[in-house]
Amino acid sequence: MPICFGKPHPKWVGLKSFHFALPSVFLLLIGATPVAIAQSASPSTSKPVPIATNKLGQFDTAALSEVLEHLKVVGAAPWTGMQGTGTIAYANETASYPATLTIQGSSKFRLDGQAAKGTLSIRIDGRVGKVQEADGRTFPLAPETASSGIVQFQMLRLADLQTASSLTDHGVVSFDQSSLHRTTIERYFSPASKFRPLTTVATDLYFDPQTHLLAKSANSIQIDGAGNNRLLRVITYEDYRLINGMMVPFRFIQTLDGQKQWTLQLSEVQLGSNQPATFFQF
Repeated sequence: MPICFGKPHPKWVGLKSFHFALPSVFLLLIGATPVAIAQSASPSTSKPVPIATNKLGQFDTAALSEVLEHLKVVGAAPWTGMQGTGTIAYANETASYPATLTIQGSSKFRLDGQAAKGTLSIRIDGRVGKVQEADGRTFPLAPETASSGIVQFQMLRLADLQTASSLTDHGVVSFDQSSLHRTTIERYFSPASKFRPLTTVATDLYFDPQTHLLAKSANSIQIDGAGNNRLLRVITYEDYRLINGMMVPFRFIQTLDGQKQWTLQLSEVQLGSNQPATFFQF
């Protein structure tokens, strides 16, 4: 069925039952400030973790129906990107700092956020991503983590999903005391080779059954230096507003294994992005 998808010094921090060193800026993507994580030992999450089947081109009828309803609600205009400005607050801190989120196409992301010691930046171009500390030093992201981007609300609005994805339906489930329609989307990650099959990455998308807006996304990320341990990153999307015929969330809340890590509140959003490739690189 065809589809039309319109260190300064690294601090030792504890996550789950292991310890590893991370530069503070890396926590902007996966978590919060080192202090916030060190003070709250992250419990193992009871939420479902998306599992990749490494198969593309398979679409459950109920999942496809939900996605098509979602696209009707958010607008049929082609997605090319956006740039939003606002503020970011880390963990449960009351202080907030200026921040800018830029998305271009399906694979380019940049998030710049002020912090107490200067500007932190994450820049992603496809499977290549780096983070930059306030002192200018950069650190690489794992390819799978980079490929998942910074947020995922725009994922279903991309035309290339027609030939490079699968959708699996899980019905309506309870998530954070809300009833949401869970759908898993798998996207192409790496080709088959002589030594391994084609691989995909899986992301759970949770829709409000009444409005069909995307309420949450969840994916399992791996952190360099953490061995084989994976962490469940959940992003909540709120404060949807109509911008040039397209619904865009202005509020993003990220948790890591159930612990709130940051809240990004946008005040202005411009659709479209035509930045040079170097804008998403260091």
